[in-house]
Amino acid sequence: MSMLRSLQHQPKVISLFTHNLENGKATEAILQVLKCDAGEKYNVELDTKFPTLDQLKYMNSINPNVLRSQIPKLSELLARKSHDSVFHSELKECVAKGYWSGKHPLWVDWEERRMGNDAESIRKLLEPENKPE
Repeated sequence: MSMLRSLQHQPKVISLFTHNLENGKATEAILQVLKCDAGEKYNVELDTKFPTLDQLKYMNSINPNVLRSQIPKLSELLARKSHDSVFHSELKECVAKGYWSGKHPLWVDWEERRMGNDAESIRKLLEPENKPE
């Protein structure tokens, strides 16, 4: 029972996929919202690599419209094999090849099955009425 309690008090993981950590205004805005509003409830993982095929499929099941706006060639990539070189390659390379939109980052709350690509969408996740009781 004590292990269950420990797990319940662990921060949830939010992955933030971005090709530009140094200069990304949208990335900075999302991080600022998480820092100010989320406290210690979330552990943010910054990821500069393209998602794996399994992650991509899971993300597609969450919100295909948001994912399609971030990954223009989504249908093509979902049909590839998991060992394809695009999966887990650098996002900067993927932007250059047209696999990843360089306009904004993408955040994923794996546990709550939510994702978005701007600070407003992360604010909505953090609103009290969207939190499970």
